[in-house]
Amino acid sequence: MSNQSIPPQNIEAEESILGGILLDPEAMGRVIDLISIEAFYVKAHQQIYEAALKLHGQGQPTDFLTVTSRLNDDHLLEQVGGIEKLSQLLDRTVSAVNIDRYSALVMDKYLRRQLIAAGHEIVELGFETTKELEQVLDESEKKIFGLTQKRPQEGLISLGETVIKTFNQLEELHQQTALPGIETDFYDLDAMTSGLQRSDLIIVAGRPSMGKCLAANSEIVLADGSLVTIEEIYHRRQAQLLTLKNDWKFALTEPSNFIDDGIKPVFRVTTKLGRYIETTLTHPYLTIKGWQQLSTLKPGDKIAIPRQINIFGTEIIPEYQVKLLAYLIGDGCLTKTSPLFTNRNPYGLTAISKNSKNTFRIWLQELDLWGKDAHHKTIPSIIFKLQRSLLALFLNRLFATDGWISVLTSGQVQLGYATVSEKLAHQIQHFLLRFGVIANLKKPSLKYNNNRRQAWQLDITDAQSIKTFIEEIGIFGKEKAINLAKEALINKRYQTNCDLIPIEIWEQIALAKGHETWTSLGKRAGIKNYSNLHVGKRALSRNRLFQLALALDNLSLQQLATSEVYWDKIVSIEYIGEQQVYDLTIPENHNFVANDICVHNTAFGLGIAINIAKQKNLPVAIFSLEMSAEQLSMRLLAAEAGIEGNRLRSGRFVQNEYDKLMIALGNLSSLPIYIDDAANITMMQIRSQVRRLQAEKKGELGLVLIDYLQLMEGGGDNRVQELSKITRSLKGLAREVNAPVIALSQLSRAVESRNNKRPMMSDLRESGCLIGDSLIELADIRKKVPIRDLVGKSGFKILALNESTMKREKAIVTKAFCTGIKPTFCLKTSLGRTISATANHKFLTIRGWKRLDELNIKESIALPRFSCSSSLADSDIYWDEIVSIEPDEEAEVYDLTVDKFHNFIANNIVVHNSIEQDADLIMMLYRDEYYNPDTVDRGIAEILITKHRNGPTGTVKLLFQPELTKFLNMQRSSNY
Repeated sequence: MSNQSIPPQNIEAEESILGGILLDPEAMGRVIDLISIEAFYVKAHQQIYEAALKLHGQGQPTDFLTVTSRLNDDHLLEQVGGIEKLSQLLDRTVSAVNIDRYSALVMDKYLRRQLIAAGHEIVELGFETTKELEQVLDESEKKIFGLTQKRPQEGLISLGETVIKTFNQLEELHQQTALPGIETDFYDLDAMTSGLQRSDLIIVAGRPSMGKCLAANSEIVLADGSLVTIEEIYHRRQAQLLTLKNDWKFALTEPSNFIDDGIKPVFRVTTKLGRYIETTLTHPYLTIKGWQQLSTLKPGDKIAIPRQINIFGTEIIPEYQVKLLAYLIGDGCLTKTSPLFTNRNPYGLTAISKNSKNTFRIWLQELDLWGKDAHHKTIPSIIFKLQRSLLALFLNRLFATDGWISVLTSGQVQLGYATVSEKLAHQIQHFLLRFGVIANLKKPSLKYNNNRRQAWQLDITDAQSIKTFIEEIGIFGKEKAINLAKEALINKRYQTNCDLIPIEIWEQIALAKGHETWTSLGKRAGIKNYSNLHVGKRALSRNRLFQLALALDNLSLQQLATSEVYWDKIVSIEYIGEQQVYDLTIPENHNFVANDICVHNTAFGLGIAINIAKQKNLPVAIFSLEMSAEQLSMRLLAAEAGIEGNRLRSGRFVQNEYDKLMIALGNLSSLPIYIDDAANITMMQIRSQVRRLQAEKKGELGLVLIDYLQLMEGGGDNRVQELSKITRSLKGLAREVNAPVIALSQLSRAVESRNNKRPMMSDLRESGCLIGDSLIELADIRKKVPIRDLVGKSGFKILALNESTMKREKAIVTKAFCTGIKPTFCLKTSLGRTISATANHKFLTIRGWKRLDELNIKESIALPRFSCSSSLADSDIYWDEIVSIEPDEEAEVYDLTVDKFHNFIANNIVVHNSIEQDADLIMMLYRDEYYNPDTVDRGIAEILITKHRNGPTGTVKLLFQPELTKFLNMQRSSNY
């Protein structure tokens, strides 16, 4: 019987793996994605494997001598057992032929140890009697589920496998002259670049979201129930929010990127239900025909909003506080003369005593309620995070103040609430939506003290919404009216049906029915008067659509009929000026809910990859850090088959398009394209994958594509230097595998601040720029000169900060250049130091490098300490407080590229420098119609070649089909 006190492990298998790595130079590449460091049970084995892993990542061999040397350099050789231990591992290993099987054995034991650890944690949870049982069960389930969901690193998988899987899903829905380089098949581009050169690093850059942005004050509900602005989410850099999936159901997701897109023209979209959202003209909204840009929509069009936001918090406060807050918010201004401070209290609550008044007032101040008049009332943030029952109680008592329910003689039930606070009205409308109650917000003129005044009124007329309100919320003190309303709803004497599918759904039904007659379809669906089914087509009820969908056996229409979406009509689109805007990147479904409205978020490089694989039959490796392999294959299928992407994703394609899909499937399945969609891949993992692919194919590679650069993990706290290190590593990879490497990259938002939106080289750089008279000290001659006088020069020395020692040292400038005319800001410190720079120029703070527009007054930045010595200070840095940051003029601005330290001293302040691009070829994408909807260049994409180490720069124009996400040549466009 085995000793149950010893955790599962297989020491012999661990030794065989390590011996195989020391013996066979190819062994490391075979196990790197199969086994992790912590999977080894013996600590010494972990250290040996980690040393080999680091060597492999640096492109060095993992043989006996090299690993021994590395361990010795890291002062670990004796800890692992010395050279004798490594010799023993090598001596016991005959070959590495079974190293894959040994890795599986070691991972098996590791996961068993993890299961045991999770079991111990679950046992401890069982003893925590202070926690609710449901919470204990939930946490226990998560721990086990987390183990079952541990997915091994799949690495690069064949596009053929992915595209066939995607096609099967679509089918279910439906049933329901030679150049020296590698040709891209974009003729003008090939002519200018002579094809993509082997060993070149190519940057393809563009602005994120291309203008699809929301105003900074757009509100988004998070998983904990809180309601925050998109600007707050941008600064937090994390959030769990709602997204609409392809099955028309909502789920929680997390953004993969947070985008500050500067100041842009913004339009307010108001709907019939009284909701509104402010976005740029190019922001897409969901219609029954798919996602459409605001510029293509008009009043009368219907867009999607949630029918229910099923999110509630977990916060608990005493019920008396919930009731009290509801009464206070619903009953006028909160001051010392409010009823609760007197004996005129209308709610039967004890008046606040004199001794308690101050404490009570402080509590109200903390909740931001004290002193607010009725027009500015808002609901405290704590209410948004309450659990469901307490939120229902809050609404129950709030409606007791200014709400009503009644039954007219016609049998119609009236339910509503009125307030003079617009913000409060929208908040109540949002809370009702959490329970699935759809309320219409109006601005009528109401009678008050023999006068009429403007107010905000919520009307609930949908029968199902009224039933839900009565069952889950109710109104305190109005039980008689509630009972009469229940009786009226049961008798069904009067009901309205606001929740209809837009009229455009008939087009999809027509596609699905094919050649079948409307009469036949109506009869099969069991619809009365089926012979007149399609006459005078109107919006459809959900039940009627579901009947038709069942008859057609059409899954996508069934999902639409049972969707969690309500179709709300646009009543106005108004220009409201230029505002700060933000966007989020949602990794899977590319949409999220803001202001209780569904909005979209944010393929040139992909087109190049397809063309190379298709025309040259060369292996292409795609590392997609944002989109899944399935999403990429869906995009490729749409482009190859020529079927609009939104329609394809929902399975709404007709029979004669089926043949196109089959041909596209065959074409794509045969292409040598391999995809890795790991979200947080490192440079070392990419290098390992590419090496393995090259070894497997025993030949040359066609292309390595990274989508996109800013999502790559590089390690380190300084993101600017980290990205520089990544690009250098990518350049090294291109040379090592002798293949072009394309890295897609985001441009800085400096593009948006210029009148001419066409991007420039400087927009790729992570740091900003300084005005021309900023003084730079030349280290060799101890002379300060304006930065503008250094343009075009290189090889001279300036003073920079060595961040590892915090001492000033000489550093070499490799490039000095002008980056154009840009808005600048003047920063001043308490010592009187001043400097004018662009908003994105970085300064050294105690917490690291920060952009100028991220700095605050009284925050400290680094200044060189000129009278320091070892007896006075440990560093050459003095931390000086910022006293002001004021807008300055638009001016020509300049920057330096500084070798090694990547910073320099200007105007006696430590500033960051520009990172020199390692790319051999830089191409920037520009589409004029994003910024100028009336442009004559609609449908045209400009490829701006701004850097070409071995050839000319210039502009190439291509056709762009947004519905297919497809680029085409301006001529011979039928050839993809």
